[in-house]
Amino acid sequence: MNKSDPLSILNEVRRLEIVTRGSVDTLLKGFYKSTFRGRGLEFHQVREYTPEDDFRTIDWNVTARLNAPFVKTFVEERELQLVLAVDLSASLWYGTGPLSKRETALRLCAILAFAAVQHQDRVGLMVFTDRVEYYIPPKRGKAATMRVLRELIKFKPVGKRTNYKPPFQMLSRILKRRSVLILVSDFTEPIPMEAASVLAQRHDLVAAVIKDPLEVNFNLPARVAVRDPESGKVGFLSPGSAAASRKAHEFRENQLWGLTVKGADRIDVEAGENVVTALMRFFKKRIERMGRR
Repeated sequence: MNKSDPLSILNEVRRLEIVTRGSVDTLLKGFYKSTFRGRGLEFHQVREYTPEDDFRTIDWNVTARLNAPFVKTFVEERELQLVLAVDLSASLWYGTGPLSKRETALRLCAILAFAAVQHQDRVGLMVFTDRVEYYIPPKRGKAATMRVLRELIKFKPVGKRTNYKPPFQMLSRILKRRSVLILVSDFTEPIPMEAASVLAQRHDLVAAVIKDPLEVNFNLPARVAVRDPESGKVGFLSPGSAAASRKAHEFRENQLWGLTVKGADRIDVEAGENVVTALMRFFKKRIERMGRR
């Protein structure tokens, strides 16, 4: 399939919608609502202060203007803002199994995006490599979400490497309201922890870690078949020593541990794995943690 052909792109989006529809309807709908909603408040109105009110909610500007104490009241946010920040550097196009890391990431994004549509939430997209390549502000509605997926399918990045600092800085600058921020990457490069900390404090930051089987299995044979995700051609790759694989794995885990210390959550997905299974693991663990608080 020629991914630059508009009809092929539209067909691929429709295929994704059909493939993920049952997953969203039967498995993810309740979990999505339970884990991502109710985590923020939005301003509702001011009213006169009563002795039962927390003094910290007093609106001092209104109080001074009316010469009587007034407090701010808030309601739970009814609308979620979901932003998919997707790394499309060269390593994401790599795959030793039936699906590349990029294709697996696309399925993950599609399920989350369609779940958001069902809840009438806003969906936005940022594509990055060693720079911010493309950005779509969060918008509500199926048409807006389909646009996000179309762009994600057809986009051909300029950059080859990964640098998290430019997207982190831009997201901190442009996202004015609290969002669920899904950072999709294989996390093979250093993470700027200071910038990540700012995002985790302001938003619900979730690292979606996409790993190839070769990167988690240290006992693979010396010659491994590799499929090019664009051409479909198969070649062979030597995975190198087990020691080198373990070193790369330890580097990634140390990076992600630092990210979770800053307040981020994580989803682990192996390329080619059933994405629904990975999401269910994540949602169940998150709900358990929320219940213990």
